[in-house]
Amino acid sequence: MRDPAVLSNLIGLTVFLLVAGVALAVHGREEQRRQRAVERVRRALREQEGSGPDALVDAGLLETQSDLSSVLSEAAQRLQVLRSIDLLLYRAGRPLTLSSFVVASAGLLGLGLFLTAATGVPLLIGLGALPWLVVWQKKTKRMRAFDDQFPQALALFSRALRAGHGLTSGLQMVGESLGDPVGTEFALVAKEISMGLETGTAIANLQDRLDATDLAVFTTAVLVQLETGGNLAEILDNMGDVVRERMLFGGKVRALTSQSRMSANILAGLPFAIAGMIYLFDPGYVSLLWEDAGGRLLSSALVISISIGFILCRRLARVEA
Repeated sequence: MRDPAVLSNLIGLTVFLLVAGVALAVHGREEQRRQRAVERVRRALREQEGSGPDALVDAGLLETQSDLSSVLSEAAQRLQVLRSIDLLLYRAGRPLTLSSFVVASAGLLGLGLFLTAATGVPLLIGLGALPWLVVWQKKTKRMRAFDDQFPQALALFSRALRAGHGLTSGLQMVGESLGDPVGTEFALVAKEISMGLETGTAIANLQDRLDATDLAVFTTAVLVQLETGGNLAEILDNMGDVVRERMLFGGKVRALTSQSRMSANILAGLPFAIAGMIYLFDPGYVSLLWEDAGGRLLSSALVISISIGFILCRRLARVEA
């Protein structure tokens, strides 16, 4: 009779190899189509007369967006889940393409299933969530950077309008003066308008692409000004003052709630620190947590409980400014 542990290891290895093989096959097909699309764009640009800096910029944009011709991006246009993932990657600054993200998630999930079958630790399935955590962290960092730069962008935009520049020219000036993410996004709006897209649609696209805190107020003010008229520069000045005051208040709130956040960090890390100290003095007393089947189940429940408690404590300490 076969050993159940050997059988479970074989099943886990088979699942891992199957998932990794399918993911690599999709990724390889997509990469070939992407390279062909990039070559077509470069060939067309070389054939055009007077290819200057603008043409090179367009080539760079098309090269980064050539993923739209891939299998996954075609599916993303039809499936809400893939559209949400693609939007999350965009907000994170595209650290991975859609295909690379799916390959990484599927590969790590298969590896987690294999390691779970080999070791009996259910938490190893969570390896598939690592790409999500990394992308979500980058997305949060990028959106926070947008919020920090937004008052400066409003001031620059307002000064450009007062100097007599148009809406598109003002957006382009902000894009050239500031870096990513504010400069990149404002320059993209100006690029869309210059390519023939309606101003209201381009501004609404900015709101759809990002989930920054104060962006909805800005887009609403611009859209209302386009329909009814008014002094947009004065509106932007008032909005900049409100945003700066809100950021100042948010800093005070974070300072007052820092003790609660530190308490959550200490309570979450204390069990692991105590377990590590006990292991130094008596390894056999703690090793049952990963050597015994019941201990592994208990360890998994412990980590899940601590994670839930940590998230709840951090949410209780969060105050929306």
